Amino acid sequence: MSSGTTAFTRRDAFKLAGGAVAGLAMATSARSEARGRRVVVAMPNSPQVATLEPVRDYGNVSFRMGYNLYDNLLRVDYRDGGKLLPGLATRWERVSDTAVDFVLREGVVFHDGSAMIAEDVAFSFGPERMSSPEAPGYKQSRPFLPTIERVEATGPMTVRVTTKGADPLLLKRLAGWAGQIVSKRAFLAAPSFAAWEKAPVATGPFKVKEFSYDRRFVFAAHDAHWAGRPVIDELEFRIVPELAGRMNQLATGEADIITEVSPDQLGPIAAMTGREVAGGPIQNVRVVLFNKFDPALADPRVRRALALSIDRQAIVDSLYGGRTWVPNGHQDKSYGDLYLADYAGPGYDPDAAKALLKAAGYDGRRIAYRVLNNYYTLQIQTAQILQEMWHAVGLKVEIETKENWAQVYEPGLGIFDGSDTIFWQDPVGAMVRRYGPAGNVQAVAKTWANDEFNKLGPVLQTSLDAEERKRTFRRMLEIYDRDDPPGTALHDLTMFYGKRKDLAWNAYPAEFMDFRADNMRALP
Repeated sequence: MSSGTTAFTRRDAFKLAGGAVAGLAMATSARSEARGRRVVVAMPNSPQVATLEPVRDYGNVSFRMGYNLYDNLLRVDYRDGGKLLPGLATRWERVSDTAVDFVLREGVVFHDGSAMIAEDVAFSFGPERMSSPEAPGYKQSRPFLPTIERVEATGPMTVRVTTKGADPLLLKRLAGWAGQIVSKRAFLAAPSFAAWEKAPVATGPFKVKEFSYDRRFVFAAHDAHWAGRPVIDELEFRIVPELAGRMNQLATGEADIITEVSPDQLGPIAAMTGREVAGGPIQNVRVVLFNKFDPALADPRVRRALALSIDRQAIVDSLYGGRTWVPNGHQDKSYGDLYLADYAGPGYDPDAAKALLKAAGYDGRRIAYRVLNNYYTLQIQTAQILQEMWHAVGLKVEIETKENWAQVYEPGLGIFDGSDTIFWQDPVGAMVRRYGPAGNVQAVAKTWANDEFNKLGPVLQTSLDAEERKRTFRRMLEIYDRDDPPGTALHDLTMFYGKRKDLAWNAYPAEFMDFRADNMRALP
């Protein structure tokens, strides 16, 4: 461990933040272009999004767009605390601990004009698309639907979903990602899966018009959508990588809504004529992740030191102006009764971090911290602050900027960034889904595994005993933060938007941008 380290103060964080997020000067008296009944959303793109098939990708950008193309058996009402509502199913009944029967909505029409029947629902969860290990959607769908044994049509408009064991989250899973319903006929008629995943046929309020991975995704209104035709004719998600470019398009009227707005730009947006700010913290935990198989990080005490040397509140105050929340461990208040208010989390203790490094015999070995260029809001600025905090306790962390996730995961990785969407408002939706055996950390990045953690996951997923679930989750948090850290939570991710004031569109506490008729009620 190197000597002569200096303390990193909260004032230093503010200095770094100030230099990194200098204000963008621009004219704000722009006039919107007349584009008819069309809405343009300007957003940065994920280096991975080359598909519109939810069983193939669950990154932030896919989640943002995808629900506009699809419907599920049930819907999540983000405006009412995550309450479940009827979707493609109008009624359901639990007939045993492992089976639920659904009655499907009559008159639902796919994008190609064909009628949805029970056979389509059963096929959507079947071996051709996701349930077989050879299926194209098998690997990515397992973190979301690991408990489903089979889905079968029990009549023309009725289905039964059977699970391998008790699953307290089944209804929430079916309302969530990978639970989307597709057309059996269209899937089987597609010339290849590669062709299908760029123009899937489902029942959602929009259908694919143009797929241009590096430029834009254009969706056309589905006139026959069962919940009502959208109020707009077209929805374009346009790739504009830099925030300055998105701000300019909002100001000139080229874009109606822009995403991933950093807090320092909220004032300039509010000052623009006819523009306003929307959004805030969302149900997603911003994390940094550690590769335990990197020799420098093999000792869990070094990973604990990385977590203990982070002043999370300084990051929130300096970069976000206090507009988001530092959780007490990797959890969220949306968990309700499973939220552990008395759990302390890792905390900020640089002296303890130094002691752990000394006990571990850390010798100043280089640790590679790989980041993308602001895929997350203020990603580079956050990385620079973290690097200084780590340097202050004697950790030799060096930032490497990469172009895509494949480059991030290449050999030599030490630390990398992540965000854990909280699906289902339950710890299974983030903790097990992301860090369990089928999750991204173990199955894709391959940077961590823990036998005890993996044994606890099924208990959390299947137990119907609330107290047992609480005890299990607490132990998983202890492994995560203390015994064998795969990473550490920083703060709740934010999603701030700039938008036209005259667009009656509501932002959710999630990445999902909903342009259904009931969430965008009229155009001026």
